[in-house]
Amino acid sequence: INVANFRFSELSAEEINAPMKKLAFRNSDLTDESFNELLKLLRYTPELLQAEFDDCALDGVGDFQPSESDIVRELGKVETLIIRRLHIPRFYSFNDLSSVYSLLEKVKRITVESSKVFLVPCEFSQRLRSLEFLDLSENLMVEEYLRNSACEGAWPSLQTLILSQNYLKSIERTGEILLTLKNLTGLDISRNSFRPMPDTCRWPPKMRFLNLSSTGIWAVKTCIPQTLEVLDVSNNNLDSFSLFLPRLRELYLSRNKLKTLPDGSLFPVLLVMKIRENALSTFSKDQLGSFPKLETLEAGDNHFICSCELLSFTLGQPALSQVLPDWPDSYLCNSPPRLCGQRVQEARPSVLECHQALLVSGVCCALLLLILLIAGLCHHFHGLWYLRMMW
Repeated sequence: INVANFRFSELSAEEINAPMKKLAFRNSDLTDESFNELLKLLRYTPELLQAEFDDCALDGVGDFQPSESDIVRELGKVETLIIRRLHIPRFYSFNDLSSVYSLLEKVKRITVESSKVFLVPCEFSQRLRSLEFLDLSENLMVEEYLRNSACEGAWPSLQTLILSQNYLKSIERTGEILLTLKNLTGLDISRNSFRPMPDTCRWPPKMRFLNLSSTGIWAVKTCIPQTLEVLDVSNNNLDSFSLFLPRLRELYLSRNKLKTLPDGSLFPVLLVMKIRENALSTFSKDQLGSFPKLETLEAGDNHFICSCELLSFTLGQPALSQVLPDWPDSYLCNSPPRLCGQRVQEARPSVLECHQALLVSGVCCALLLLILLIAGLCHHFHGLWYLRMMW
């Protein structure tokens, strides 16, 4: 719909009392003037909780200046604002939105995805006093401008910040910049191209969740905050994980290069671990037993060597499906060639492969008995005398 020339019909608020909870615009064309007109809808939708703009175009520069008689001071009960893929042709002439600062003071959740956001002015951030959730995924944020956005006093109530797929380069600087967010508990900085992780970093004091997936990191160091309860480092280049995290409850390690399970003593309260699509070849009862509280383990789609030790362990654990939710379909043998492609649960090795020591012992005993039998027969029938005579 093209609402560029939208004009609101003047009706008294008493005539319309819509129970509308959500208002969404998709693939719509807006202007600065039509935005001012749309704000008048708020008078007639007192129960509105969420406004959403998907794939819209704004032909303007953010000059939202309604007349004093029409001005709307706040968004009523609106708590959630979602903007995705907003196209602004005159992007580099866009204003700082100071005219709408007051409108968003009570909004709790804001999402602005894939809309070329590179800066949230410090004053604007400070006015967002009720904001608890902010998603700025797929934008143009860099550390220099993030420092201005997260200035002192910015987003005082913010608990979750998502900066996925931006242009952040330094984990250390990002953590330091966000120290001003005293109530931040969850941070998603996935799909950024970070430089190697340093040994030490500073983070907001209440951090509980950190997402570093798809960031190209090669090692996890003590830069990671010890306060974490959930850590996602999936889809990276990790070949080991030996970091002690005493409060960690969930660990996501899928799509890395790990060859063995991490040491369970590093995570005394870990409940969930996902380590799919790595280079695991086996796991044992001792390895699983090192996790004192583990309830869920997803380790499917690895390169399992169906050795006698692995198969005897799985056969002796009929309740594996209670711990491994993807058991047995995602657990396939990669070697030996005879078992390649079979499910680990159904693979059956040959006796020669699994009982070599017993087989060798049996053959040796049989040979010894045979030698003793031959010696006894030779003695009984004077075999040595006949041999000497033949010689």
